[in-house]
Amino acid sequence: MPQKLNAQKLAALLCSERDPGGAGVLRRDGTVFYIGGNLPVYGTLETMYESYCQEATELFHVTFGDAAAFEQNLDMVHQIKRNFSTRLMGKVPYLLTDRQVEQAYLAGLDIMDLPFQANSGNGHLQKTFASATGTFPRWSITSTICAYTVAADEARKAITDLLALGVVPLFDVSGTENNWTPAEAEKLFGYLVAEWHRNKVPLKPIMPLLRLTTPFDFIQSTGFLRGMYDKLQDRRTLATSDLRRHLRTSGAIASFESAGL
Repeated sequence: MPQKLNAQKLAALLCSERDPGGAGVLRRDGTVFYIGGNLPVYGTLETMYESYCQEATELFHVTFGDAAAFEQNLDMVHQIKRNFSTRLMGKVPYLLTDRQVEQAYLAGLDIMDLPFQANSGNGHLQKTFASATGTFPRWSITSTICAYTVAADEARKAITDLLALGVVPLFDVSGTENNWTPAEAEKLFGYLVAEWHRNKVPLKPIMPLLRLTTPFDFIQSTGFLRGMYDKLQDRRTLATSDLRRHLRTSGAIASFESAGL
């Protein structure tokens, strides 16, 4: 859990431009490696491997392109999962069908960020969230609320609604076009933390991202033994997740074979 809100970090986030990263961008920020899903797969993997060997990476973050590039983006996810053992998060900017959710999970995504639409009243949106939370492990679906699209009361309601669906709400205050004051943003982040805590949301899988996108100073584990224990626990969690995915994939293949497909 966060130790405290850092006012300087909050001011910097409020003044920052919106993230220019996208489906065609490859860049590193801290221990997060942002990968555009539309990039050439094998050339991108070579560049990633060189950087991976030089600097620690805690999270791979793949940004999907538009719906027409879904299959290509899945191939990128699959190849990254085959070649690296780091947790893999995918940001999808559109709603998915049940089949696409399943494909994204089986391709190798550990965490999936789906679009948030304020006041949408969209049954398809609810259906996508339900499908995703039913397919991925608990608290492995996130949705980012952007400050430039909502007012404070809408953001609070969105946080509550998303958590009720089993979705981890994230909050993005970057973008100079938003009208939030530091006081409003601080209050909203405080509410977000309280709701994470009340719902016992495990933040460790997305901690590398939270260090970049939130104004909190997070408590760091200290000591060599504690650090080693945390790494072993993380490896165990990832291995369990990969085994679950493998068993699900094997079951799907067996089902197809028994049906003569």
